[in-house]
Amino acid sequence: MTLKVAVLTLLLAAGPALADPWVARFSSVAGDFDVLLDSAAAPKSVENFIAYANQGLYDGTFLHRSTTYNANDIQIIQGGGYGVNSSREIYTVPTFSPIALEAGASNRRGTLAMARQSAPDTATSQWFFNLRDNSSLDPSPGNPGYAVFGRVLGGGMRAVDLLGSVRVYGDVSPFPEWPLYGYDGTNLRVNNLLFFYSVRTTPFRVSNISRSDHTVRVDWTGISTNTAVFVERTTNLNSGPWTVVSSNNTNGTFTDTDIPAAAAFYRVVAP
Repeated sequence: MTLKVAVLTLLLAAGPALADPWVARFSSVAGDFDVLLDSAAAPKSVENFIAYANQGLYDGTFLHRSTTYNANDIQIIQGGGYGVNSSREIYTVPTFSPIALEAGASNRRGTLAMARQSAPDTATSQWFFNLRDNSSLDPSPGNPGYAVFGRVLGGGMRAVDLLGSVRVYGDVSPFPEWPLYGYDGTNLRVNNLLFFYSVRTTPFRVSNISRSDHTVRVDWTGISTNTAVFVERTTNLNSGPWTVVSSNNTNGTFTDTDIPAAAAFYRVVAP
């Protein structure tokens, strides 16, 4: 079935409070993965992304650009701009007002950055993953750069790399660098597209610590079962050292039955 093009618009966004680190959970055709959002490096970019994600505007969107066919180019995959509706029409993601550029953190492999037009303060809904260190995208004299606002957690790069391994077509309208899976060169179908089924964000925080005579239970929220975390313990909050008491933990909870005699402090660490 031929895909058609439609356009929608949206006018405003509301920013969330960013007291805790936030995690974006991507559910994609290549598997699910998590991204830790960096509100210290790019707070407006994080607020902007959260607004799009939690209104469901990235649900049913697809990658429309990949530069992996050219080894001498930057190596990125780009999405957040286009989706497919129930009528199998391609539509433009509704956009909020553009945000100011927050370039600073390096576009290293595994980072998530805001896409934009040639002018600096033009980023709206689109973003890209860096598949290798793309230092040419960092700010430098005469180059405003691109705003990095997150990094892929744990083993999530397996899914990102898989998306980047799909063949890119330069002669299929309307995108000149379009990654398409299983495309036969004639009939473009919905199942040729590299979809993100959903993207949601949530704070990453310790939600509860309960103590009894001989045990301590730690609960946390924000990391999905796709990302293993470490629980660490110390008896000196100021200087450590921190000891790993639970590794590769995907349960969202840990019970410590070997607590030290001295007061103990706990933290949950994303990989």
